[in-house]
Amino acid sequence: MSSMPLPPSLHPFFLRKQPKAPASGGTGRDALSHSERHQDWEFHYSLAPVPARATFSGTAQIHRQGERHCELPIFEPQCNTLASIDLLREQCLAWIESRSAAAGPPPPAN
Repeated sequence: MSSMPLPPSLHPFFLRKQPKAPASGGTGRDALSHSERHQDWEFHYSLAPVPARATFSGTAQIHRQGERHCELPIFEPQCNTLASIDLLREQCLAWIESRSAAAGPPPPAN
């Protein structure tokens, strides 16, 4: 049995298209957003195409229990939305890991 790729509408990371952002400087862009959970954390991705470079740029907001903790810009624009989300997810997980390491181990239980 061969494995066929899922059509975009069935892919687990299908992005819902948001209304066009107001044009700024004469360049309107279609913004894409996606959210997902990782343990107690929520990642909210916001992507926008950069037509001149044929890439996607964007940010990820990291939330926990409804509180926003950090916003990370994508450090290397990617050629498609899935690659952009994968890279932003890696950045979010690295941020959480570094935050946990800085906090140190939990105190011993009594």
